[in-house]
Amino acid sequence: MDTRTIKDVAKDMKAHERECVVYRQMTGQRLDAVEYRIKRLEVLLWSSSGSIIALLITIIFGLLHGTG
Repeated sequence: MDTRTIKDVAKDMKAHERECVVYRQMTGQRLDAVEYRIKRLEVLLWSSSGSIIALLITIIFGLLHGTG
């Protein structure tokens, strides 16, 4: 049988709530960091795709005009 009082349970709940606040803050910070990295990778992907498309267009025009 549990012999804790309501005050003991309330104290434990307050401690748990404080820990949850810290955990949520840490989780939010990590999500922000991941979001930043994803955006950076997205920019890299788009710029790489643009460069590849430009290179392919240059090669195709070169082959069509016989200067390849």
